[in-house]
Amino acid sequence: MLRVCVIGTGPIGNRHADIYGENELSELVGVCDIDETRADATGHRLNVPPFYNVQKMLDELKPDVVSVATGGYEYGSDHYAPTIQALEAGCHVLGEKPISNNIAHAEEMVAKAKEMGVCYGIDLNHRFTPAARLAKKWLDEGRLGHLLFVNMAMWIMNPAESSPNYHLQALHPHTIDVMRYFCGDIEAVQCFATKAPGRSIWSTAQFNMRFKNGV
Repeated sequence: MLRVCVIGTGPIGNRHADIYGENELSELVGVCDIDETRADATGHRLNVPPFYNVQKMLDELKPDVVSVATGGYEYGSDHYAPTIQALEAGCHVLGEKPISNNIAHAEEMVAKAKEMGVCYGIDLNHRFTPAARLAKKWLDEGRLGHLLFVNMAMWIMNPAESSPNYHLQALHPHTIDVMRYFCGDIEAVQCFATKAPGRSIWSTAQFNMRFKNGV
């Protein structure tokens, strides 16, 4: 059984913690958040010790796996430090998307995982929905014939206006991942985006992608 800790106890972090607690292959052993009230609430609810310092939790609990579900600006600015700490402790890490707002930090996290010989993945879970899995099964079986194009639309019911790219970075890593799941690597991208009346964010966007396989 894998010993698991969760860093970040907001709504997504609590969801990670709940699933680890329910899974027969894992044991949730601790949670951590810089907001002590949130850490305490999650720890009390799930009967695990709360921590307010990542390194202290790693040193004391020595988990096998760590989920990094921290937030930050555009949901990607606070992933780097706890991820590097967990990887350096020899833990496998499941992070949240976007991997980072900083490409150099993203590359460093991937390189650190390779250096340590551990797994590092991002929770792009939309490819595992029943609809996506069924479509992939049909595609692999040839039931859809020769694939010419894939059309995918996503919405997010969140009025947050925290940054210009909030909706794009919070939602559309899932879109790109699902498209790559069906079509492979991307060769070229074209994007058109607009701000709806009264909005300060890029609230509506269309991406056209050409894949290396010709789709």
